[in-house]
Amino acid sequence: MTLGQKLRALLKDNGMTQEDLAERLEVSRQAVGKWVNDKGIPEVGKLVQISNLFGVSTDYLLKEDCDGKNILKEQASSDSGYYVSQEMLDGYLSYSRQKVKQITGGISLFVLSNVFECFGHYSMIMPFLYWLTMMAGIIIIVWHFFQTKQYQEIKSEHLAFDAKVFGEFKKRRENRRKRYAVMIIVGVVILLASSEIGYFLMVHFGQTACNIFEWVADTVWLALIIWAGMSMHIDSIIINNTEHAPKSGHMKRYHWIYMALPVTVVAVLIGITTGVWSPYAPVIVLFCCLLVTTCKLLIESRGKDE
Repeated sequence: MTLGQKLRALLKDNGMTQEDLAERLEVSRQAVGKWVNDKGIPEVGKLVQISNLFGVSTDYLLKEDCDGKNILKEQASSDSGYYVSQEMLDGYLSYSRQKVKQITGGISLFVLSNVFECFGHYSMIMPFLYWLTMMAGIIIIVWHFFQTKQYQEIKSEHLAFDAKVFGEFKKRRENRRKRYAVMIIVGVVILLASSEIGYFLMVHFGQTACNIFEWVADTVWLALIIWAGMSMHIDSIIINNTEHAPKSGHMKRYHWIYMALPVTVVAVLIGITTGVWSPYAPVIVLFCCLLVTTCKLLIESRGKDE
């Protein structure tokens, strides 16, 4: 049997269409059509995904003399975990870091928009820039939550790696952890020092300079802490799901973060339009919750490493 014949049989046995497989692998329908008709071969990462999806070995898919459909996987099998190739790992990290950029960028624009209010009495264009920047931040955050989620298996399955791939990942992760720790420290320093620096600027340069600095400083330290915290969480998912089988309720503790961001945006808009509460209050509450969560992740990660 050829690869295409095996794929057609696997699709039929599992009640799936070529469109279903394309959606699961996040490729085009045309690509799957080429594979099924033996006009092309999937890349290594996609072969591994197909192997995991249908519970067959990559040998079975690639070797024409392998006719059994119930061949168990080799070392990278479902018994030892969901196999993640180097290509899949790189794709997951790149995808996740892009998400971190979106969330951090959206929140940063949202907070930074208040800078333009400091110039409100100088120009009529400042209120326009204020709303433009704020809405840009909100759109980025909302758009993030409406995108198709990828690499869900990595977040929910017990993972299996080649020893070399996992070892290199852990080394790179250690270097990144040091960088993220520095980012958090710098963010906390900026948070603690901003009020004193702001007072100095107010005395020597006026209230406007003080307000501008404080909003810029708030944007910087908040972005640093969110970026570092979310990035460490991404690496921790890989380590935790490789060394320990994921518990069904473990990551649900942090699912509130995905709901907290849009809820915070709505709360801020309500504060702005109705004046029921300060529009800054929801942002401060969200930051405090994120800071506590980041500290918990750091403690958990360090405890498991030891």
